[in-house]
This record gives sequence, structure tokens and C-alpha cells, in this order.
Amino acid sequence: MINHELRTPLNGLLGSAELLGDSGLSESQMEMLNNMTQSGELLRHIINDLLDFSKINAGMLELTPRQFSKNALRETIEGIFKPKAAEKRLAFNIEVSSKLPEQLIGDFDRICQILVNVVGNAIKYTLEGSVTLEIDWKDEKMICQVTDTGIGIPESARETLFNPFVQADRTTKRMFEGTGLGLSICSKLLELMNGHIEFESEVGEGTTFTCFVPLKLGKQDVQAGRKKGKTYSESELQSLSVLVVDDIKMNQVIIHQMLKKMSITPDFANNGLEAVKLAQSKPYDVVFMDCRMPEMDGFEATDYLRKQGYESPIVALTAGTTLEERERCIQSGMNDILTKPYTAADLIVTMEKWCKKLNLG
Repeated sequence: MINHELRTPLNGLLGSAELLGDSGLSESQMEMLNNMTQSGELLRHIINDLLDFSKINAGMLELTPRQFSKNALRETIEGIFKPKAAEKRLAFNIEVSSKLPEQLIGDFDRICQILVNVVGNAIKYTLEGSVTLEIDWKDEKMICQVTDTGIGIPESARETLFNPFVQADRTTKRMFEGTGLGLSICSKLLELMNGHIEFESEVGEGTTFTCFVPLKLGKQDVQAGRKKGKTYSESELQSLSVLVVDDIKMNQVIIHQMLKKMSITPDFANNGLEAVKLAQSKPYDVVFMDCRMPEMDGFEATDYLRKQGYESPIVALTAGTTLEERERCIQSGMNDILTKPYTAADLIVTMEKWCKKLNLG
């Protein structure tokens, strides 16, 4: 419940910031918007850490493996940290070994979370010089080595470094803020993956963290639909009939504006009861269904529609990230899941995926 309550307003914040960026702002306005976006992303990171720490302690955190490409991993980390490093005038390099397979199977989101924490720390604690991420492959493990030229870790802090709520500098005048959860979570996540993390450091010279991540090989011929060269024209997307079900007006505004980029004008329902009536009165190609709503929630509405023979794809809009919630989405009859906070790019990928399944064009 806390997960849902925290992520829902964050969807409004980050979604609005993204849409505002396309509205032709002045240079000073863009600077303020970038500050807002970075603060929102930091808030997302803190929320994720706190929630994951709670789930780990409760034994509720489970991995969700899927196939991903090494290029996707590189692009994700590069996209997050290249601007941050440039802002601090640090050299940031990612070196990917040719030994690393093109396609891998693992929990991509959790692997990214580990690297975001480790690389983020390296950039945070490096005042000048460089941060380098090297990714290699050995003995069916992806080996990620993050080396920085930062302040280093004092001997007195090393024994407790992976304990929760601990930072190397605990004074009230400390230069570097943070929850102190990142490395603890990385260690726990790697344990779940049957991997581990280790480090070497010299005060004043820098630190190297090495993550060992056991992974399975993916199928080399599997590529995302949009990378196969199939794209959809504006008229093809515009022809889609879309229903969005969400009880929060801000979320309606955000997804409406995002769909507008694809020239799609959706219909809206404020709860499951309205969704059932609309879905039964008009054919929709895709339904985006919020899970938690008053009167009738998304699970009940989807279950009812499926029992009535409704066949169109239903995509869950959920702020829940637990495996239990995801399984409940699928069990109720939903076909796919879009997790809040989502971006316009996430929405486009989902739409194109279902265009393909609908044999559009």
C-alpha cells in the first residue's frame, strides 16, 4: 500500500515534468525543469531503496528474469550517468568486453539498480578525475567493475560498509548525503542472484567495486519488435481505439498528453464500473487499466470482462512492484503491465508491442 501511495504522486510529478519539456520553454525555464526532473529521479531512487529494503527484510523481494541485450544495459547506464559526470567535469567511460554475450537472461531492472547504486556512489565520491565501468564475462558470470579516482574508503568504515543506513562519513558536517542503503541493497540483491560484490580502496586514490552476476545465455535471434525495423505510421497508430481507466485526474492528463504524441485520443473511465460499461458498448483495441480504484478496482473489472468473453488486450497501470501484485494482474486476465512512474517512451513501446500483436499494418 505504501509502495502504491508513494509511486502514484511520483508518476504525476515525473510525467508532468517530461511533458513540460516538450512545450517550448526558455533557457532559464529549462534549467528549472531539469532541476525538478533530477530531484524527482533522486526521490524515485530513494523510494525504491526504502521499499526494496523493507521487502528484503520481509523476505518478499523476488527476482523477475527476462531476456535483455548487453546494448540495452550499456545505453541505460550511459543515459543516466553521462550528464551527471559531465556536470561534475568527470570522465565517464563504459567498456564492454567482446566476450560478453549479445543476449542474456536475468532480472534486468535489478541489475540496473545494482549498477545505478555502485556507479552513482563512484560519481558522488569522486571530486575530480574519472569513473570507469568495465563489463566482462567469465565462468557464466557478468563481471561489472566500477573504478573511480575518488576519496577512497577509510579502513575504519570497511567492516560495516554493506550494513544498512551506514555511510563512510557519519559526521553532521559530511559532504555527501544519502540514505546509506544502496550498497546494502546491492549486496542483498546479488545474494538473491547467487552472486556477490567485493571492493578494493585506497584513501585519496580511489576505489574499485566488482559485482559478480551469474546469468543465463539468451537466444541470439530474439530482438525487440521495434529493433527489427518495423515502425508504425501516425495514421496506423491514430486508428487505434484506446480506453484509459484511472481514478486520478492527474494520471489521466499525463497519459492523454503522452498518447497525443502518437495522435491517439483515448476515452476515459474513472473506475472499474465505468470501464465495464464502456468496454461493453464500444470496441477498443487496447485498454489501459489502473489496478487500485474505488467502487470496482482494475482486478475485478478485468476479471468480470474476461468472464463475459472480452478479448481485447488489457494493460495494467500499476504502482505496485511486488511479484504478488504482478501475478494478480495476470491472474485477473490482464495481458501486460506498465509500471508507474512510466515515460512516454515506455508507453510507445507498449503501444507498438500491441500493434504488432493486433497485426496492425
